[in-house]
Amino acid sequence: MRIEIVVFDGFDELDVFGPFEVLSMAGFDVALVAVERSGLVTSMRGVQLQVPEVLGQADGVIVPGGGWLNRAPEGAWAQAQRGVLPAKLAALAPSARWMASVCTGALLLAAAGLLTGRRATTNRNAYDELRAHGVTVLDERVVDDGDRVTAGALSAGLDLGLWLTERELGAATADRVAATIEYRPQTRTR
Repeated sequence: MRIEIVVFDGFDELDVFGPFEVLSMAGFDVALVAVERSGLVTSMRGVQLQVPEVLGQADGVIVPGGGWLNRAPEGAWAQAQRGVLPAKLAALAPSARWMASVCTGALLLAAAGLLTGRRATTNRNAYDELRAHGVTVLDERVVDDGDRVTAGALSAGLDLGLWLTERELGAATADRVAATIEYRPQTRTR
């Protein structure tokens, strides 16, 4: 199973590297991918990555947040304003097994029309914005709504990775990974 984690200028590092660590350790084929073209991507705190691939060959997609709450010139909010990433997510959704998000990445899924009428979560400071997209917002670390799985703020990306591991590979594998990284999931998902 190939999982693509989208990275764009201004992404939040923990939103990406938390699930990346867990899913890679579980044995998934995990790739960091750019939105439109390969090349250099810079996180919200200045980490620079050379990203060789572009979104589009995934069984599962994870969308991070970053820069939404402060309307940063680069980040999730800027990606929503540009519209390219939401359009690509909407086009890819029918062929992907699932699409997931961490933190305000849920607002990018919502901007793509992929959460309307669904249950989801995001950063607590963005609950009202997510509700405005016709989403039933739950105050949970991870919300599984079938082919859409969302995680709350930042460190909930670890819980997302463990939940997806359990869902795809079983509880024993998820427990092994959690023990290896010495992390106890905060809650089971809804």
